[in-house]
Amino acid sequence: MQIIIHRGTHQIGGCATEIRSGGTRILIDLGEELNGSSELKINGVTDGTADCDGVLFTHYHGDHIGLVNTVLPQIKLYAGEASKQIMITLNNRTKQYDRQRLESIDTFTAGRSFYIGEIKITPFSVDHSAYDSYMFLIEAEGKKILHTGDFRSHGFRGKGLKSVIEKYVKHIDVLICEGTTVNGGHDTVMTEYDLHIAARKYLAENKYVFVICSSTNFDRIAAFCNAVPRGKYRVCDKYQLDMLEIVRECSRKYTDLYSFEKMCYYTDALYDKMRKRGFCMFVRLGNPYHHKIMESFSDLNPKVVYSMWSGYLKESENAEFISGFSVDKLHTSGHADIETIKTVISETAPKIIIPIHTEAPDEFANLTENSQVIFCNDEEIVEI
Repeated sequence: MQIIIHRGTHQIGGCATEIRSGGTRILIDLGEELNGSSELKINGVTDGTADCDGVLFTHYHGDHIGLVNTVLPQIKLYAGEASKQIMITLNNRTKQYDRQRLESIDTFTAGRSFYIGEIKITPFSVDHSAYDSYMFLIEAEGKKILHTGDFRSHGFRGKGLKSVIEKYVKHIDVLICEGTTVNGGHDTVMTEYDLHIAARKYLAENKYVFVICSSTNFDRIAAFCNAVPRGKYRVCDKYQLDMLEIVRECSRKYTDLYSFEKMCYYTDALYDKMRKRGFCMFVRLGNPYHHKIMESFSDLNPKVVYSMWSGYLKESENAEFISGFSVDKLHTSGHADIETIKTVISETAPKIIIPIHTEAPDEFANLTENSQVIFCNDEEIVEI
């Protein structure tokens, strides 16, 4: 078997991993870089004559699906069912992707194996800041590769990670592991539940609150929505509500976490009622319509909670968005902390580890004593 990390060996985001076995060739993720770069040429996948049996997406974040338009039309695409619906709904607003291409995506189900050519693929649902995220167990030629995708254990659904690996994955040959938080530090990470508790206290103490977070970070929206005191409004916009409805329907038979009870979308008819009773309203960073709404309540001195990666505020237009408001930060990472990565390594006992989605791959050498860590470069072929 051969593994090629086309991009992601020394950077966060923009990942693309290729796995070959015999006459079968698959790709896992094809993402746009965090700086917005949209170019990655892969012969037989994005250029030339189609020579790839499928492209699988771990989840719907742009740094993993952002280059879906560049995949040659003869090549099949695969994603989770909810991810596919979310991609289509996102695209209704952004028009970033070809709608027909998104609608052509074949869907898979967590825990159910399927084959692409000679390669057996088993997707496992993982906790991440994107709902319906997956890691993939890849089997061929008597060998096992686990591609983690983006994952964590400190979210609402993270407790099952270890048991899934123990029961269904066990010892593997190669671990292709994301390492976004691997940067030499071992800071304690706030759990999503602890954030929920902090949000409950914050919303009880402040009558008017705007929460800046991603419209697709459904765990974060649930953490705040489920913390809103009785009598206050839970508000978003119509686009966000459509997104919430997808997750509500997809998760209904498994959990009530994503019921988003009493969530409504903003209209001018709500304005006076919100001023009277108080509210928690979810807004998108940089959105002019949302900023206008925020300013309309400025005489009430509303609180603004920033619940996203702090790096976004380095952009001047984003910093301007919150200028003049009282801002507090309440956030936790969508990615695995060091201890969780070490647990995955321990439980899978890989012969080889290939770090991806990280700016500090060398740090992986400090996370294992028994596995060989291969520090490959983009486009380098690793034979196993």
